[in-house]
Amino acid sequence: MQVPILIVGGGPAGLCSSIVLSRLGVRSLLVERHASTSLHPKATGISTRTMEIFRQWGLEAEVRRLAMPIRFECSVRHTLAGPELERPSLGYPDRVEAAAFSPTHPAALAQDYLEPVLLAHARSYAHADVRFATELRELEAVENGVCATVVDRTTGARTVVSARYVIAADGASSPIRQRLGIEMPGVERIGEYLSILFRADLDALLGHEPCGLYSLQGLGGPVPSVLVPTGGDGRWILAIPWRSDTQPVAALAHDDLVRFVRRAVGHDELDVAVQDHQLVGIGAQVAERFRVGNVFLVGDSAHRTAPTGGVGMNTAIQAAHNLAWKLAAVVRGFASPELLDSYDAERRPSGERNLLRSRGQLQGVSGVAADLGVVYASTAVVREAGIDPVDLVEPTLPSCVGARAPHVWLEASGRQLSMLDLFGDHFVLLAGARGDAWRFAALEVASDLGVPLHAVTIGQGPITDPSGQWLERYGIDPEGAVLVRPDGHIAWRASGATVDAGATLREVMGRVLSLSDEERLAPKAARTQSRRCA
Repeated sequence: MQVPILIVGGGPAGLCSSIVLSRLGVRSLLVERHASTSLHPKATGISTRTMEIFRQWGLEAEVRRLAMPIRFECSVRHTLAGPELERPSLGYPDRVEAAAFSPTHPAALAQDYLEPVLLAHARSYAHADVRFATELRELEAVENGVCATVVDRTTGARTVVSARYVIAADGASSPIRQRLGIEMPGVERIGEYLSILFRADLDALLGHEPCGLYSLQGLGGPVPSVLVPTGGDGRWILAIPWRSDTQPVAALAHDDLVRFVRRAVGHDELDVAVQDHQLVGIGAQVAERFRVGNVFLVGDSAHRTAPTGGVGMNTAIQAAHNLAWKLAAVVRGFASPELLDSYDAERRPSGERNLLRSRGQLQGVSGVAADLGVVYASTAVVREAGIDPVDLVEPTLPSCVGARAPHVWLEASGRQLSMLDLFGDHFVLLAGARGDAWRFAALEVASDLGVPLHAVTIGQGPITDPSGQWLERYGIDPEGAVLVRPDGHIAWRASGATVDAGATLREVMGRVLSLSDEERLAPKAARTQSRRCA
């Protein structure tokens, strides 16, 4: 079979890649070797930025329906029944804090509950072919793409797949990454945890809104054990530091697991129903590069973070969100393949920064800034002259080029909407109330270059700014304009008017899409045909 994009791995990174590609009109085949989505909770924290992405996809209400009512705080105790020693923040804002910079707020939903939501949504698109119990067996580079062999693990049927690009979302051990010879600098094994999934009624100890994490200091060992709620129905995970070389997990009996839980809780008679247990290795690594030829690493295959702070799954989803629109732009023929080089340039620094954050080594940076304040620097961003580049910006401060476009509440035909609701499936040019020249230029450039570029004038016509904040937050005057990419990051801005808006915007779009001067001036049909043939 032939397909533009082959996605290997059906976790959050792979499923989100499939969703973005489908929303942008690009077919993909996703293969996952396991027969079902994750059976173990793994990650539970969904950050503000990830919830903004889910909001764009229409998934926020479903995630909220399934989410747990928790406080994003860490309760430090000797045992769960013991007195609380301290309660630091986990770096997530609460609902009130998040309202200052976002139309949404974080959620707590275990990964084994989230993945079926993402899977159902991915399969709702006609452009997506999602196959579980299907394993990648062979992969080789060929002219203009890759050739892969996948095997249905139920029937044994083999399929040869010809794809232009491959998204390797195949996990921390990533056979694809190993096949490509990509090194993973960092600490391969910080340690091991025995992870016990169980059910118990702990409401009498904790109430109905527990903390997102309990750090238990009194169980011995060099580092604390942790207790994490994974469902609103009494489901928890206890993670105990472990040494499998001296105490094999296979030798543990059911009674041993129950005893560990009771000791951690501090209740010798607690009714405990153990559901699963597994040994989990903890590492902190980032791949030396995220791309080899037409193959791209996404998610745990590109970066492994420690579980502290809940950054791993969110980093993976946001990386998929960054890469997929660029692949769609190239496959659809309106961007140069050189645009894809910006994926590594933009997302590897984020992976390295979040690795440090997960280990408590990112000093002087708030969790909100690390999540919402990432500032990209690459060829897909047109930097402003005379402004020093930064890596992060607090989302409550005025924006800069490369950063996530800020949230501002707007009004359209009597209905409230967030500025973020305008982004997601195309480029958007935001123009001030006296920015008609930019709006006309956008229509012309969109037609000439064949780019999905929508122009929105705020303050004139159906969309208004009741708060009067948008110009200040975006750093322009009423004659200025801001170009926002499909992933919601600012690609360029003009603080005011210019002599030739059309020529300026054409040059900007050419730079963002890595088009040559000849391609910017070529007729749309000729350029699109040339790209598709390549």
